[in-house]
Amino acid sequence: MRIVVPHGAEADAVRGVIPHAAIVAPGAASGASLPAFAAGETALVLGLCGALSQLSVGDVTIYARVRDTARRFELDARLVEALQSALPGASVVTACTTRRVITRVEAREALAQRFEAQVVDMEGTHLAAELAARGVRCAMVRVVSDDASHNLPPIENAIGPDGRLRPLYLALAFARAPRNAVRFVRDVRSALTTLTETARTVAAL
Repeated sequence: MRIVVPHGAEADAVRGVIPHAAIVAPGAASGASLPAFAAGETALVLGLCGALSQLSVGDVTIYARVRDTARRFELDARLVEALQSALPGASVVTACTTRRVITRVEAREALAQRFEAQVVDMEGTHLAAELAARGVRCAMVRVVSDDASHNLPPIENAIGPDGRLRPLYLALAFARAPRNAVRFVRDVRSALTTLTETARTVAAL
């Protein structure tokens, strides 16, 4: 099974235990940056996600399906079942993919209703579409890095259309909401620790 993870802190967390994990660009650019896959290979996407419902920071999720405004992908049921056995504490969820980080509680509530989803990310449908086009079976496991009960700092523009982090936008967002920024950084660090542990568990699959 080939491990795929978005560039940045998520990749750092996973590559500590899976050195040869494939790294893709965050966001919409992720599909375009996928490496070549051999015929018959299987992909497991690891990373972080945001909660839209009652999930908490550090909860591990296994995607059953992922949606956006135009597409819906059912992920490989046999892989989902195998992951449930390997990660018995994980929640099987429906995910939705958006172009930007969702920072407001009310926006998360709207997404949950619109897509009947429990989590949100920025790569899911892009990766699912590209992997399906290549005939690659795939599954996705993500750790919740922020819950739905409070607003994040206003980091909507901190990741550009090319998937790259914009440090100035991030610094300005943190300066505008310092308390939320402290919580956000703490929660992400906690989620990354869980992501490393999860990568270690699934590495042998």
